[in-house]
Amino acid sequence: MLYQAILFSLLWSLSVQASGLPTLSDLSRFRWENRLVLIDNDKNHTETLTWLVQKNAEVNGRDILWFILHQDSVATNYSGKITSDFASQVRQIYRIGQSQMLLIGKDGGVKSRLDQVDLQAIFTEIDAMPMRRREMRD
Repeated sequence: MLYQAILFSLLWSLSVQASGLPTLSDLSRFRWENRLVLIDNDKNHTETLTWLVQKNAEVNGRDILWFILHQDSVATNYSGKITSDFASQVRQIYRIGQSQMLLIGKDGGVKSRLDQVDLQAIFTEIDAMPMRRREMRD
């Protein structure tokens, strides 16, 4: 029940904020601004979403935008609207497979491709990046 309440509040807040941002059709606009985490068809997508919501401050501190692709729908912390074919385009461009997780750096390059969802490993990898170390220092 708690998970459903968290999911509902997250999705509600995202839909309320969606009006001010452009509709998202690809990920190129986030280059040099955000790190991206892409998760495809995670069998435990509810648990993954809950973990991401609980770690919101850490996610924001690392400039992470995350996208959980589940069939043709997308759960995300991006505040704008997303095109209906976004999930299929992302799968095609990044060749992401079922239950895979990708980390894309601020430079737009794929930094990590995991065959299972391991969000703590992604945090650790980000924190080891030279750009992130500079961010933490500054």
